[in-house]
Amino acid sequence: MLPLPRRAALAGLTLGLPNLARAETWPSRPITLVVAQGPGSGSDISARLLAGTMGAVLGQPVVVENRTGGGGAIAHQSVARAQPDGNTIIFSSTAALLVLPLVNPGVRYAMDDFTAVAPVLRAPFAILASTAPGAPATLADLVARLRRDRTAYASAGVGTMTHLAAEAFLRRAQVEAVHVPYRGSGAALTDLIGGQVVFAADSLTASMPHITGGRLRALAVTGERREAVLPDVPTLAEAGLPGAPIAVLGGLFAPRDTPAARVARLAAATDRALADPEVAARFQASQTEILREAREAFVARLREEEPVWRSLVRQLDLRLE
Repeated sequence: MLPLPRRAALAGLTLGLPNLARAETWPSRPITLVVAQGPGSGSDISARLLAGTMGAVLGQPVVVENRTGGGGAIAHQSVARAQPDGNTIIFSSTAALLVLPLVNPGVRYAMDDFTAVAPVLRAPFAILASTAPGAPATLADLVARLRRDRTAYASAGVGTMTHLAAEAFLRRAQVEAVHVPYRGSGAALTDLIGGQVVFAADSLTASMPHITGGRLRALAVTGERREAVLPDVPTLAEAGLPGAPIAVLGGLFAPRDTPAARVARLAAATDRALADPEVAARFQASQTEILREAREAFVARLREEEPVWRSLVRQLDLRLE
């Protein structure tokens, strides 16, 4: 029989083996990737593009689950309260992560309730006008018209990123316009085409079919550089309105205190998915740029942008319930 000290040491080692095995075999069950919008939305499409390859890398399925409601609050609050074990993550972006807590006092989460897993996308806006006779043909034309007449612009709704992007542009140009909110980009762009409003700021995903179809004209893009699909369209800075880029940033997040090793595995799986040629091609087809940067740089960028959006929300006195 082994001496008592050796038996005790061996027993301690044996007791530790199950924990070690669990750490080495994680994940041992499917991972839930929560999306705060419904099926077919931009976030849903992006999440599903990632899920297949991520699951193959992790050795467990990554199941996309749509949890709608509250403009994204329900999904984010549920993930913020989830067990921080890496088995529940969320696809989030500037709108829900930074802006919604600012405009809705009923929201019960903040950015610090999450751990960034990996950046995924960057989506700037286009400043759009109709191609009808008399519509602004350049950004300078639009600014001159806004200085002359307090005309109207369309957005996908009060407090949406299309609303805030348009207001950020107006402040940069030091002009004003009347906000006409719609229920989604489709209705807003339809009335822009019809001449009911003078301009809009919307995503390339929503606007490119109308641009290529000759119904809308992109006057400028709001990112730091020109977009590959619109090589002749200047940035705001190139058109005479310098300033920080105006864009939506999106990525994957886990609950705060998720173990670093599991976050690293999820990040590696996300990177593998984004490097897949088919996934990259699908992102490109939706006019969405894959954001390839370190997780730390991604978080730093979000933290730099939060006070900018906070200031704008306060200036607009936005409150949603």
